[in-house]
Amino acid sequence: MKRGPRKRRDVEWERDRLRAILDSMEDGIYIVGRDYRIDFMNLALRSEVGDGEGQLCHELFGHDSENCDHCLHGMGSFGPQILREWTFAATGKTYEMAVAPIHEPEGHISRLHILRDITERKRLEARLQEYSFHLEARLREQAETLLHRERLALLGEISAGLAHEIRTPLGAIITGIKVLEKGHPREEERRLIFELLMREATRLKVKVSEFLAYARPRTPQLRQTSVARLFDEVLHLAAADEGLAGRVHLEKTVDSGAPEWPMDKDLMKEALHNLCINALQALQGDGSLRLESRFVEGSLELLVKDDGPGIPSHEIQNIFKPFHTLRPEGTGLGLSICREIVESHGGRVSASSIPGNGATFRILLPHTAPSPISQPEVTSESP
Repeated sequence: MKRGPRKRRDVEWERDRLRAILDSMEDGIYIVGRDYRIDFMNLALRSEVGDGEGQLCHELFGHDSENCDHCLHGMGSFGPQILREWTFAATGKTYEMAVAPIHEPEGHISRLHILRDITERKRLEARLQEYSFHLEARLREQAETLLHRERLALLGEISAGLAHEIRTPLGAIITGIKVLEKGHPREEERRLIFELLMREATRLKVKVSEFLAYARPRTPQLRQTSVARLFDEVLHLAAADEGLAGRVHLEKTVDSGAPEWPMDKDLMKEALHNLCINALQALQGDGSLRLESRFVEGSLELLVKDDGPGIPSHEIQNIFKPFHTLRPEGTGLGLSICREIVESHGGRVSASSIPGNGATFRILLPHTAPSPISQPEVTSESP
């Protein structure tokens, strides 16, 4: 009997202590009973919206009464807390509200609401978003400016390269015409002059075509293409130039796991042909040239291998750069055009070489065509 009043004092002390703890918190806290009325509000919330204990929750906070049942019964008795964002019209502030169930001693369930003022955070987020949009706009503007400058620089580079490359064949053509103007040369001289004119005119046509292909790349039209047939056509083109192919042994190996692949056949044939020409020039009429295809982790790998002298280690980093060439008669655009074609397919091209033991060019094509890759992958090997 003597323990009753003492026990009540202990309960009252714990209650007062808990209220003091809740009143010391900066977040607004209130409890809603099963009758939708507010049973408790801490000091922070009373200071913000006034004393609302005993009032209906939706009346104090300006909610729609139709949401009361959803608020009270939409949460499981042992479910996790629910987080919401809510703007209080009376204060104009935005709150992050956490709602969790409370199991009362009498057996019913109340709802604990914790309101955290996130108005300043939302304002900063809005400013950050606005700044992000502004920054993106500036970056786009700067990117367009840089792109315009790069195009102008490329135009100047192409113009200078084109002027340099056409000067020699034009000079030879003009010389041949002047010789013909002087009189009637002998038949043998006349034949040599016409051969010179035809050779230099053809050379000039090839160079102009290369410059146009580099300056105006075409968007690939993807269609299912037979890899074996593609290799046959490329090797036929390579063998047709007898002066370049000489006694080089041409062969192919096609992986049966990927008989067809989505690609622009004409463009890929041009890319592979450029790689073959590069290899044949290195072989100088003797050796072997092999085309291979492999199915690698969902991608198609095309290989162009030769057993020539290889690529010097100090040059391999530059071979895909436009206008870079080690041959006086070359434009330095063949490998650059190859890179542009491969990257327009969403793939990448790489080169590896063991000096004195040949070179290998690898083209890796995905089954779909994502955004082009900006730089080729170039690796160097040493024996």
